Amino acid sequence: MAKPIYLDNSTTTKPSESTVQKMLPYLTAMWGSPSAPHQKGQELFPAIEDALKGIYEMLGAQEADDVIFTSCGAEAVNHVLFSAYYDITRNTGKNQFITSNIDEAPTLMSIGRLEQLGCVGKLVEANPLGYVTAQSIADAFTPRTAMVSLAWANGLTGVINPVSEIAAACKARGVILHLDATHILGKLYFDLEEVGAQLISFNGDQLHAPKGSGALYIKGGSKCSPFILGGSEQAGYRAGALNVPCLVALGSAAREVIDQRDLLCTEVARLRNKLEVGILDGFAAALPLFRDQERLPNCFSMAFPGIANEAMLYALNRKGVYASIGGGAFQQIGLVLMASGIAETVAHTAINFSLSRETNECEVDAAIEIIVDTAKRLAKLSSHIEKGKETLWD
Repeated sequence: MAKPIYLDNSTTTKPSESTVQKMLPYLTAMWGSPSAPHQKGQELFPAIEDALKGIYEMLGAQEADDVIFTSCGAEAVNHVLFSAYYDITRNTGKNQFITSNIDEAPTLMSIGRLEQLGCVGKLVEANPLGYVTAQSIADAFTPRTAMVSLAWANGLTGVINPVSEIAAACKARGVILHLDATHILGKLYFDLEEVGAQLISFNGDQLHAPKGSGALYIKGGSKCSPFILGGSEQAGYRAGALNVPCLVALGSAAREVIDQRDLLCTEVARLRNKLEVGILDGFAAALPLFRDQERLPNCFSMAFPGIANEAMLYALNRKGVYASIGGGAFQQIGLVLMASGIAETVAHTAINFSLSRETNECEVDAAIEIIVDTAKRLAKLSSHIEKGKETLWD
């Protein structure tokens, strides 16, 4: 079989070689704990400061802001929501937490856990264009709203939420806004002041950093109690020995994100468009989804009517093309699309394809040929099955 073609970069990305190389010394020679009051701990400080500087630069954070290193983006999301429960709900009685019906599992499940503690979760519906409007968020507010927590962009559809407008609506009502920026970083230029969120989290392994890395940005002056207790590490925001190798790797990946952002916004976007158009030219029955919306430059979703997406995914996997229909931290793509008003018969035929800065033109050309051929074969098989059903029931 030819070299596999990886088109599932919204789920995870390959750690960059330079990032892995930079973390290795902190797994072998420099293995101390930075909280230790001796040379073995103190020798880590320059690397920690440099890594945090890289993350601050990627986010555009200011000196007054805090950035907390976490084990993953899911931990950061949990940190945000449960801190809001302790900082806001228990002190003010405000117990409503708002997210969208197309959001990702960490937010949905964390709010579900908060409901067991007496809170109220509110799922705002995405519109038929695949995003959540500021007006729909504003309409969901009550005097007891504590927080809005949203994914900045959906990693399966690629559609970007109008976060500045949502932030303005939150500010007008004195509601805290948290954004999960995992799928945005390195793919969109933004100014934190214009965005207006008090809390931003992200997962490192979508940024070519290793698994086990993530971070939480806390705007200066915002309160966010610790989620993991047991020590005074990270200014008391998160207890536990700092994972220096992964922090160093994340800092390195953050600088690569800055350096490669133009590439992702131009060349990778061109390859994304080529893949999308190539599939449509080769398989006319395919339906591109949210093509006219503001979306991420590296991914898209496409429906193949009459072909179950699980069958399509399996067949592509056999051919060495790796795509996604959701799962893990994602909802199933069919559920996301149905929540946006797309018919169930179409929604469950959709596949997500997501590229990275390592995707090349040869891979895209080969992927087009394989995807089109696979779709044609499955469509023909599906047609035979349908005819068989008609004959049986006639």
